[in-house]
Amino acid sequence: MLNTETMQLDLFHGKVLTVEQQEEVNKFIKRQAERAVDSQNDINRKISLLEEAGFVQGRDYDSNFEIHEVTREVDFGYCYNNTNYEYEVTYMNAVGNVYLKVNTIKDGEIKEYKASIDREGNKLMCTSITEQYRYYKPSSLYTKFNEYNERKINELEHNNKQKIALDTIVAKYQKLYPKAEVTIGSDYYRSSYSSFPTVKVKFESGSSVEFVLGYGNEMDQERFHKKYDAQTETIKDLLERFNNQKAK
Repeated sequence: MLNTETMQLDLFHGKVLTVEQQEEVNKFIKRQAERAVDSQNDINRKISLLEEAGFVQGRDYDSNFEIHEVTREVDFGYCYNNTNYEYEVTYMNAVGNVYLKVNTIKDGEIKEYKASIDREGNKLMCTSITEQYRYYKPSSLYTKFNEYNERKINELEHNNKQKIALDTIVAKYQKLYPKAEVTIGSDYYRSSYSSFPTVKVKFESGSSVEFVLGYGNEMDQERFHKKYDAQTETIKDLLERFNNQKAK
């Protein structure tokens, strides 16, 4: 016979919990409810700070935060002393966050990216749009947000112009040298390791010449970048060629 003073019976599942276990379950439910309230307060404060800085909901930011009731199996106790057990619990669960509507480039278009926000006191952090992992005044974050989104629009415009220029240069050398292989590639700056596009004209001999784009609005006016000569030349051949060169 069960001792009703030390055991409680879950009539729906037929599981028996000790008084201590039931207390543990009750504490878990209470903690989750308190966390839900704390999360709601945090969300409300984030929205207040954003609004005060000039962010507009729906245009600059939005929220997918919600609190809903959840029923699921939860692990309690500890494995090391064999007190662990599973028990189905119904509790309040908070999910989601406030996020900025940040521009990103995908498939040649500007797409919207949901960038979550963290708060510390009256400062906010959104690492998707800042170079530093730190909290900013909401007004400073608003400035960085607008600069970042504008920069992505300019980047897409530059990419589109660059693609047109590269295609123009490729078509030019395909027409000039129909037997050569003309391809778009890339190289990088040795100092910063940042890459830039190139157009490579490779001839049947294996020799090749590479070009880079021009500056500014003359992007399709290519500039010589480097060459590779597949033909080797002896010192004697070099001296002979130099000897036959005409003076300028």
